[in-house]
Amino acid sequence: MTEINILLTFSTMKTLASQHCKKYFIWLKIIVICILLLGIYFRFVNLDRKVYWADEVYTSLWLSGHSSSEIIEKFYNGVIVNVSVIQEYQQPHIEQGINSAITRLALEDSQHPPLYYCLAWLWSVWFGKSVAIIRSLSAIISILSLVSIYYLCRELFELSLTKWIAISLIAISPFHVLYAQEAREYSLWILTILSSSYFLLQALRKKSFLSWLIYAVTLALSFYTFLLSIFVALGHGIYILGINSYKRTETLIAYILSLIAAIIAFVPWLLIIYQSQMAGKILRLEWLAEPTILPALIGKWLLNITRLLIDWVDINERTSITQIAWLIPFVLALLILIGYAIYYLYRSTPKTSWLFLLTLILTTAIALIIPDIIFGGRRSGVARYLIPTFLGIQLTIAHLLASKLVSIQNLKWQKVWRLITIFVLSCGVVSCVVISSAGVWWNKGSGDNLRLDQVASVINQTPHAVVVSDAKFTYILGLTHLLNSDVNFQLATQPQELAIPATKDNLFLFYSSINLYNYLKVSYNLEPLYIDKNPILGLWKLHPVNQRS
Repeated sequence: MTEINILLTFSTMKTLASQHCKKYFIWLKIIVICILLLGIYFRFVNLDRKVYWADEVYTSLWLSGHSSSEIIEKFYNGVIVNVSVIQEYQQPHIEQGINSAITRLALEDSQHPPLYYCLAWLWSVWFGKSVAIIRSLSAIISILSLVSIYYLCRELFELSLTKWIAISLIAISPFHVLYAQEAREYSLWILTILSSSYFLLQALRKKSFLSWLIYAVTLALSFYTFLLSIFVALGHGIYILGINSYKRTETLIAYILSLIAAIIAFVPWLLIIYQSQMAGKILRLEWLAEPTILPALIGKWLLNITRLLIDWVDINERTSITQIAWLIPFVLALLILIGYAIYYLYRSTPKTSWLFLLTLILTTAIALIIPDIIFGGRRSGVARYLIPTFLGIQLTIAHLLASKLVSIQNLKWQKVWRLITIFVLSCGVVSCVVISSAGVWWNKGSGDNLRLDQVASVINQTPHAVVVSDAKFTYILGLTHLLNSDVNFQLATQPQELAIPATKDNLFLFYSSINLYNYLKVSYNLEPLYIDKNPILGLWKLHPVNQRS
């Protein structure tokens, strides 16, 4: 009788535990769905209110089929021109066709392969030419990346929960949300990295001609999206060598043939890059070679890693030491979490899983860090170049959190890991809330700290305003996306070219050179309205001397 009671008690406890586990997973699924919906929301909120910065201006310029030299020749001559006329150089023209956009990209900046820009041209022609529309392409591609994460995790991990945690981490990652709202190719690069990685693992499992062909196609698409995809492909090769004990196998030969096929498909654009260099056209990469001291570079690495989960403060040249100091505990905690996640990955998964993620994390990072250390530069400090590394880190963290939530029997430690998971996800949500209302954030470049949104709000308060400037055309074109339709520009490369109406009281000086500033001081009193770090730069109201002393 006693044995029967014990068995009944054990059976009852097992049933209760099973019911508790089911309830727990139901709540977990609800949380994941909510986070996924939040991630989708944050990718689309305020798309048209973010400053359209220099890189995005170039995107629209290339789509229009016009060159930067055309803008200088047509508008920088002292003639007053309405904002709508300048905006024509930020919109694709159907009559010119998509070839004009590809040609302009090839001539002006061939380091950017054409796949994203072809898609963006078609997207703008089909759905509209507004800032929100063109950025929505990146947002939609970013959502597709969440689907790719699901399938990649299914190939890498046995635990079903891992893919849902991974989707949650990337859905509300401030880093991914920022680049999902930018009219550039980085969301598409994320998608091609995940897709090529998934189809590689499928090819290794199926070992069929079709599976390797699909892998070659996705790899070629990745090449046509971003040049650094070569390091992702190299990581795939190292992975195949590693799982086969560095022996020549049929799998290795199939990979090499797929890689060669992808490279051959990419040869037409490689020839364009070569011709550009032979013609003396320098790629816009000089800023990457600027000398950077190692401590500053290390600080940039740590900051960029932190931004995967926590991004509450727009850290730039103006940020105080006090604002940065509070991040130190989070950086240390995140580094410990990443270190333990990699260790746990190695101990808890087969070689086919941990080696894949390690090659994804390290290959691109090492390829960028070593040149910076040896030759100087800051390639490895550019967050968007390390996207493969960041994806590997996030997948590793997802595996750790999912495993600990399920495998730990100790109730106390299970609660600890639940709190860690909730904290990590909450940091992402809070970061996205902060970012969603900001017009400018760190991803728009340290050289673009001038708040075009604030400048535009001041100018728009004056009817029929005239903006006088000799600023770089990227600032002018970026500003046009935020101004009312009655605003006019008077641009020049030399102050003497300007014939400004002396009696007007609707004149603004925007982001001027020292020469233009000094030239106008003779005839005008300059009232500061918005001042940048350099006191000459910013927005000034021009008052004729005879009107205001």
